[in-house]
Amino acid sequence: MPEIPTDPYELLQYNMIRAHQTFKNGYQSILPRLDNPPMDDLTNFLGYCEAWADAIDDHHGAEEIVVFPFLNKKLDFSQEIEAHKIIHAGLDELLATIRAAKADTSLFDAQKLKEMMVKLKEPLFKHLDEEVAHIAPGELKVWEAHELEGLIDTLEKHAKSAGNPFVLVPYMRSHTPPEYKDLWPPMPWIVRKFVVPYVLAVRYSGYWKYSPYAMS
Repeated sequence: MPEIPTDPYELLQYNMIRAHQTFKNGYQSILPRLDNPPMDDLTNFLGYCEAWADAIDDHHGAEEIVVFPFLNKKLDFSQEIEAHKIIHAGLDELLATIRAAKADTSLFDAQKLKEMMVKLKEPLFKHLDEEVAHIAPGELKVWEAHELEGLIDTLEKHAKSAGNPFVLVPYMRSHTPPEYKDLWPPMPWIVRKFVVPYVLAVRYSGYWKYSPYAMS
């Protein structure tokens, strides 16, 4: 059974690895379906695609508001900031295309969406991996442990107050492998087993059939 690290020098990277894996899992769920899209359920499929892109956008927003300003005090995260700009040039175009097709399904073009996704993969996956490497425990030793604990607490508070919980929380839970579901992110049993699947996930329940894992 995996365990969540208690060392703050390890925890930031651990959380980032788990979050980044949900984005990779979503990408790998979407791309092959664009070869044979569910035309009889297109609105839900496009909603799922939108949720994936929104989850990345929200994650990057939290990094730019909370994480990078802190890390840039003693490390150079200009490369990550530039990577965000490159990724979001493609992601913003993708989101606009998805939303237009969701509003008017006659505009749906699976081949166009696939080409956009393929083009996005290299800069996105490269960034996700390089960012994780940049916050390895050894890199973070320039801070005291209590400073990193403060950063993690601030990031958790931001995550709870930002974004749409009816999209972001079900997305995260349904892209987290079973072996991590009781551990990450830490939340009370009642939230994991009741609030998420029977309250938060219900509003857009049609989206989550395309997720790789069960909700709880």
